[in-house]
Amino acid sequence: MAVHRSQTTLLAEAPIYDAYAKKRQLVENAGALKTAAVMIYCHFSVALLCLNVMFDLFFFGIPVFLLREIRIIPNKLYLAITTVIINWTTPVVFFMPMVISGSKIYCNDVSLLEEAKTKNSLMLSNHGSRIDWMVGMFVGFSRCLVVKSCERIRVGFVCEALIQFMPLIGWYRKLVCHDIFVWRSFHRDAPMIVRNLHDFHSAKERRMLFLSPEGVVVDFGPKDMEYVAACRQFCIDQKYKPFDYVLTPRYKGSMTLMQQVRDCQGPVVSVCVVFIRDGKLLNCSLLSPDRVIPDIYTLNQGIGGSPVDIYIHLKRMNMNIAQNAKDPKRFMMENYKEKNEILAEWDKRTVAGTAGDKAWMSQFVKIESHQLECILYQISHAAVMIIVALCIGGLETLFKLFAVLFVLVSGCHTIGWMLNSTSMESVPFETGIKSIALALQNWRGDQKGPNVRIA
Repeated sequence: MAVHRSQTTLLAEAPIYDAYAKKRQLVENAGALKTAAVMIYCHFSVALLCLNVMFDLFFFGIPVFLLREIRIIPNKLYLAITTVIINWTTPVVFFMPMVISGSKIYCNDVSLLEEAKTKNSLMLSNHGSRIDWMVGMFVGFSRCLVVKSCERIRVGFVCEALIQFMPLIGWYRKLVCHDIFVWRSFHRDAPMIVRNLHDFHSAKERRMLFLSPEGVVVDFGPKDMEYVAACRQFCIDQKYKPFDYVLTPRYKGSMTLMQQVRDCQGPVVSVCVVFIRDGKLLNCSLLSPDRVIPDIYTLNQGIGGSPVDIYIHLKRMNMNIAQNAKDPKRFMMENYKEKNEILAEWDKRTVAGTAGDKAWMSQFVKIESHQLECILYQISHAAVMIIVALCIGGLETLFKLFAVLFVLVSGCHTIGWMLNSTSMESVPFETGIKSIALALQNWRGDQKGPNVRIA
């Protein structure tokens, strides 16, 4: 089999399984005391995020969702109200992981970003991290692009179906954000995708919709490497040099999503997101044992002195070609070839120490975070929760709930880390849930005997 041969080649190219087998530090380049302090901050941040989202979900989101389901409010009003709820929740979601922890976000084309925020837009992004959604929310919420102001816009995502079942954030994105959740089967997903787009278009509710055509984030396990090998072989079969930094895109669903911009003539934008920490490219080669897949904990750990800086490359895609493409596969592969080249250039520059050169950095401008505004939103959230708790005589219960969330968050992440040697926190509790699922899968595989051939 071609994929089987590629797997052998892949294992010869990089010591990737060694990276998977060894335990990395919880906090890079930190001693025991600093690690403990940073991890307490990380767990506190995620627990606070959970508390805020839980309150907004149960106090605002679910009642509005139920009113729509029983047809008391129409879909247009439901979407308008949930946009207000999302704008209320969004700044407290990225407040500690990004603003307090010191992350900075830069963009190479603010004019295109501004246009994407004034119309329905489709953002086709690489998938080198687990916090693409948080970056998207930050960008959609920000009103300050350099010296010019711009509109806020509701941000939506095309997500793997599992996310909607994840506690709190997953439920929020399902019931409040009305995101698109796909099961990877085009004949099954297409009607649901079209229906979701129609809901927003008929209500005239603008949305910046993010899609990662790669579909998945790969870690370092045998199944992950099999998929990387399959993608590299697919490149060869399509007469491309194998992509080192991105997976091959899934093109059928991507073409269906072009309906997001068809009526309003909004932009289709190629997005390549780059994550840099201490001068090193985190989303480097898929074959590199040094690759780091940024997640919520990676961002939070910036409080320890090594924040993650995020660089966003935007490029307008030819909408007519996209919509009328007779060969959507070729259209998407060409786009991913460009993304691969962008990341390769960053890798070359970070290794050479020239990523900070003025000529290279002059293409980027900073997207402001408005720290004071985020602080005020967080204080307002806390005040509303405390007032509601006082009104129902549940202040003590509120503090106990936060304590329980802190224990659950820290325990779930720690167990997941011990089982899988890595953090996979795209949403809270995911590290523990996925690590336990992987451990059970591996255990069942051991009972049946090895199913991965290396020859």
